[in-house]
Amino acid sequence: MKRALQLMIVLMMGLSFSSCEFHEPYYDAPFLGAWESIQYGEGNYEYDLRLGEYHRYTFYRDGTGAYVQEDGLRTRFYWDEYGRDRLELRHDDGLRETLYYDFDGPYMLLSTRSNFYTYYLYRRY
Repeated sequence: MKRALQLMIVLMMGLSFSSCEFHEPYYDAPFLGAWESIQYGEGNYEYDLRLGEYHRYTFYRDGTGAYVQEDGLRTRFYWDEYGRDRLELRHDDGLRETLYYDFDGPYMLLSTRSNFYTYYLYRRY
């Protein structure tokens, strides 16, 4: 009986130490960081974005992010990665969107279409 009580005390102490720590989720994805749009593509056509036409995405390691439009409108979102090419964003305003991503050297492409028929090209900001 005494041995069982000692074992329970040791187990309780172990649980109390480990349950006090907070572990944030850790993501190590290539799209983490701040990105600014520089080009829009549709089919075989590419259009450079002029000053004032940009928008920015910032992806944080904890699964949150921010989206800023050229007019200064800013929304926060939560993201989840599915596979190695798809993101699901849940914006604070209730909007949900699926984005496909790919990389061309240091640039990231984001599209709402898996075939990238339309896309935005981003550079690190």
